[in-house]
Amino acid sequence: MTSVRIVVADAGPLIALGRLGVLHLLPALFAEVQVTATVLAECAARPGFIDAQRIEQAVRDGWLKPCDDQFEKPSGRLDPGEASAVARALEIDAGLLLDDRAAVVYARALGLKVIGTLGLLVLAKRRGLIEQVATLIGQLQVGGHYLGPSAVQAALHAAGEAAN
Repeated sequence: MTSVRIVVADAGPLIALGRLGVLHLLPALFAEVQVTATVLAECAARPGFIDAQRIEQAVRDGWLKPCDDQFEKPSGRLDPGEASAVARALEIDAGLLLDDRAAVVYARALGLKVIGTLGLLVLAKRRGLIEQVATLIGQLQVGGHYLGPSAVQAALHAAGEAAN
């Protein structure tokens, strides 16, 4: 993913990064982050939540670039936001910021380069943008964000923070 300059984001990673208050990592890692109207609507569904407010602010600040979404009916594997993000990434030959495991498998089968929230945090640490991944993972877990144990261990290992 390090060579990808433009990514299209799904709601899950945006909400997670918004909760953590680290949406600013996106413009530091990518030249452009596009968000479809469907994904933005999913992110704005709970306007009283801090993540929704931070995502809205990132759009106002220009970090997140809204784009139209025109896509066929979602595959049975994808929700409408995932389907719109995958379709947009295919349309403009961009990377994809996506967490849902089934959607990731589907997108990769289409030839898309995919990075998830944990991968993004590891990349940010490698670039010196954050000091520690484990703390942020802990904050997500305390906040109710499900992260599979093997994914957490892989991220900690990749970040050089795994316990021996």
